[in-house]
Amino acid sequence: MTDPHRLDGQVAIITGAAQGIGKGIALVLAEAGAKIVIGDLQDASGTVDEIQAAGGRSVSMLMDTSKPDDDRSLVDLAVSEYGRLDILVNNAAIDAPSGNVWDLPDEDWERTISVNLSGVFYCSRAALVPMLKAGSGVIVNMSSVSARFATKGMSPAYNASKAGVLGLTAAFAEQVTEKGVRVNAVMPALIESRDFGWSPEERARQIQPYPMGPGTPRDIGEAILYLVSPAARWVSGTTLPITGGVQRGSSVF
Repeated sequence: MTDPHRLDGQVAIITGAAQGIGKGIALVLAEAGAKIVIGDLQDASGTVDEIQAAGGRSVSMLMDTSKPDDDRSLVDLAVSEYGRLDILVNNAAIDAPSGNVWDLPDEDWERTISVNLSGVFYCSRAALVPMLKAGSGVIVNMSSVSARFATKGMSPAYNASKAGVLGLTAAFAEQVTEKGVRVNAVMPALIESRDFGWSPEERARQIQPYPMGPGTPRDIGEAILYLVSPAARWVSGTTLPITGGVQRGSSVF
């Protein structure tokens, strides 16, 4: 029996995979057999080297998802290097900055929306060119629980951008699912993707609401593996919360 979670022969673009959650996603999909193409503002050679050391195939390029020409170049790289494009994971984003609605600088609002929301649109639009031509493909967008739950002192631009990703996911799914392209989103809560600089006391406070503990980049990668795999062939237009057991209404959000 064929393993429905294998991605052998498929090509996946993952944005923002130089480190953190994106790197975790790239490693999981590579282990499942996908060839990985990374686009990031930062040098992603470390992720590429790790994939290749494990016997996988990967390339990367420096790019900015908020620039449509860069997104087209990333898709061109995938097609020219590997001959096809099957998967796009829109992971690249700006972390939630601090700020309040009454004093948020215009440039913070514009940059956050440009990367976190417009970047998802531009990259998806570019990826749909070869996907629609092939009549198949999968897009997964990275939203956040912040799309639905606000936090005092967090920039409202971040909440707005992640809520907008859910709207884009629904719109794209409605328009392209019947053409063979599935589109879904994930909404992670606390993921320890790097050292946040917390003291032991602060970390204990932050993770206290999570009955399963904080998540890891690999946890997100495994969830996305399901969504992009043949196992999820009947899943499109869906948003998957990944919250470590925290229920809606918890003060953690």
